[in-house]
Amino acid sequence: MNLPTNNGAGASDAGNGGAALRIVGKGADEEARRKGIDQAANGNGASVVAIAGTLKHHMNVQHNLCSALEALADKLPADVRNDDCLALARSVYPIVHRSHVFEEQTLFPFLKAQCADVPDLGDTLDRLHGEHWEDEAFAEEVHHELVAFAADRSQINVEKLSYMLRGFFVGLRRHLAFEREHLLPMVEALEDGR
Repeated sequence: MNLPTNNGAGASDAGNGGAALRIVGKGADEEARRKGIDQAANGNGASVVAIAGTLKHHMNVQHNLCSALEALADKLPADVRNDDCLALARSVYPIVHRSHVFEEQTLFPFLKAQCADVPDLGDTLDRLHGEHWEDEAFAEEVHHELVAFAADRSQINVEKLSYMLRGFFVGLRRHLAFEREHLLPMVEALEDGR
């Protein structure tokens, strides 16, 4: 199972020595992306290219997270390895939170400054801000349930866990689709006009 990691490091499969996780963002591309994030986050010198690239990166990582959660939900209970379950549990909140920090601290202020004439932009960003709180609270619940499942499967209602995972990734996918349809085109229009 390919799972996103929260820090770019993969966990190894203790059973056969193979990689249990796919590594997200490694090498020169990751270094360039991080440099772009630092440039984008400094406020006045925000680079449209860095913001667009970072937004796309976070969307892709969250999409991969949703796919990993769906794969895990489909395999419950017998076909789930504890190390995959724990790696996913450790990844879910940091991936979502990191994306939200970027959006709240860099993307949203950038859009407010550059796209002030877009109708209802403030309302849209307020809506997304509220969804961020909900998604992060839900991510914490998913984390705790996955850890509990890995610790003692007999104590967890598998149908409830599967339903919870599906509720989380369906909601996150809906959030990402909205951002892809509404925010990304604004950023890309600014990127094209640079």
